[in-house]
Amino acid sequence: MKSYDLHLEVITPETVVFEGYVKLVQVPGTEGTFTILQNHAPIVARLDKGGIRIVDESGKEDIIECGSGFLECRENMITILLD
Repeated sequence: MKSYDLHLEVITPETVVFEGYVKLVQVPGTEGTFTILQNHAPIVARLDKGGIRIVDESGKEDIIECGSGFLECRENMITILLD
């Protein structure tokens, strides 16, 4: 496995904001900010308003501002649903 075999989808009711392979995702959870790396344990979490930090496979960093939402991670696939 490569260091970026972690697939991310960020979705709003209107559009797909991001879809691709990433090295890491850092999100504003309701219990505090946390980071997901490859082979993270399965998790479902509520998200608070803030920035979703994404580091893609080339090392480029991007921040997506978000309101509340939900995150699910399992088997190296992350889905983030935003309001």
